[in-house]
Amino acid sequence: MNKFQDNDHSYDDLLNEYAGDSLPSKPIKEKSEFETKKAPSQPVRNESKPVSTNDKPSYNPYSDESSFDIDLLKKFEEPERKKPVTNVPEESPRGKGKFVVNIDYAKTFAIGVANKVKTAAANAKTNQAEPNDELNNDESFENTEKTKKKFDMIEFLGFIVRTFEENRKQFIAFGCCILVSFVLAGVAISCINDVLAINRDGEETIEVVLPDNADTAEAIKVLDKAGLVKNSIFCNIFAKFMGFSDENYLSGIYYFTDDMGVEKMLTRFKTSSTRGTVISITIPEGYTVDQIFQRLEKNNICTAESLYRVLNTVDFGNEYDFIAKLQDTDERYCVLEGYLFPATYEFEQGAEPATVIRKFLDAFKNRWTEEYAAKATELGMSVDEIITLASIIEKEGKDKDQFVNISSVLHNRLNRSGIFATLECNSTNDYVENTVSKRASPNELKKYVVSYNSYQSEGLPPSAICNPGTEAIDAALFPKNTKYYFFRHDKNGKIYLAETLEEHSANGRVVNKVNAEK
Repeated sequence: MNKFQDNDHSYDDLLNEYAGDSLPSKPIKEKSEFETKKAPSQPVRNESKPVSTNDKPSYNPYSDESSFDIDLLKKFEEPERKKPVTNVPEESPRGKGKFVVNIDYAKTFAIGVANKVKTAAANAKTNQAEPNDELNNDESFENTEKTKKKFDMIEFLGFIVRTFEENRKQFIAFGCCILVSFVLAGVAISCINDVLAINRDGEETIEVVLPDNADTAEAIKVLDKAGLVKNSIFCNIFAKFMGFSDENYLSGIYYFTDDMGVEKMLTRFKTSSTRGTVISITIPEGYTVDQIFQRLEKNNICTAESLYRVLNTVDFGNEYDFIAKLQDTDERYCVLEGYLFPATYEFEQGAEPATVIRKFLDAFKNRWTEEYAAKATELGMSVDEIITLASIIEKEGKDKDQFVNISSVLHNRLNRSGIFATLECNSTNDYVENTVSKRASPNELKKYVVSYNSYQSEGLPPSAICNPGTEAIDAALFPKNTKYYFFRHDKNGKIYLAETLEEHSANGRVVNKVNAEK
């Protein structure tokens, strides 16, 4: 029997079947012992002999021993089954080409994942009530809810992808329109606010330094840098339209709030609106801040409200050390009370409030000498304590000759605070009644009534009660050496000093008698 034959297939049949890309319907039977013993077409290879890698081994699909023509074998090989080609674009080299999203593939993938999640959710829902479930009811419910949320999210994402793909151009056009609208609206609002300042609160005062020979463009640039305007290009166009001249700007330091608008700020820069008649004004010793501001307003230097606004918003501690060293400023009715040095000044009508206040502070700085500083250190007192003490002396003394004795009484009480805890001066109470009550809120007034009451509160009050002159400051630094702890005045201004409470009571009877005389 031929080795390429069996009961059902001949060699020719096999060739025909393979040539037609078909497989035999029945498996080929193993060769019999008789067929195996027949002379092979090739001699049997020696198993122990190494086979050269360069020799192409013959291949026989029916026997390991027989050779087979390689070209003939190719005819018998089953054609390679082609893999299904998906519509997936070839990957572009890194950094090259264009990234393409295959929507069909994404849809197919999303639907597949959604079906799996849906099936898992259904199984979880079905199995959550099984008694032998490994998870308890709470855990099953939680997992089911999480699965539902994932499924809903996948469905939503799929909807978004489909909708965007179908209306890609419309979405892009609509988005661009919205973006442009927001940008234009923002620019328009910014321009309107620069002119009208309708959306700004004006709570903060901002310092602006205008250089010499500044024109309109330079002035607007300064305002822009300070954050007072947002659109400098529009402001320049607006300024030219409003007819602002470039040669009438006055250099110096200005203080603006963002609710003023560019027109008002440029007007403030103009020489014609800021320069006026120079007026000489004398500020008497013992004037309070409120009295000083009222006098300045009366002489058209600047308004009292503008002075208060600058006083409360500008941190003068950045320029003056004696202001920077102030402590417990929240307890003070007025931060600068005591430091607006009384003297004769020359002011221009329409002057900047900050410039006016700086003149007062500069005068105090020049008056507080190194000798004063050394004496205050010797007394163990700060600058603010000396000024507060001097303000009380200024208000308690009927004339300047009494200052050193009054200073002696106050120093003696402060040095023996264990016996004399309070100063007991009427002037501190008068300050609250006549000055603080005019501007303080009801809650603030309650606080100040106690803190400035020298009959109730120990030691010095939170701040000065007026702005003392040179004589009062000298008396506070250089008191007369006495043993007095009490003093009184009669209606004529005469002072009565006492070392003991008995002497003080006796002086009281004398004062009452004098005051009763007509």
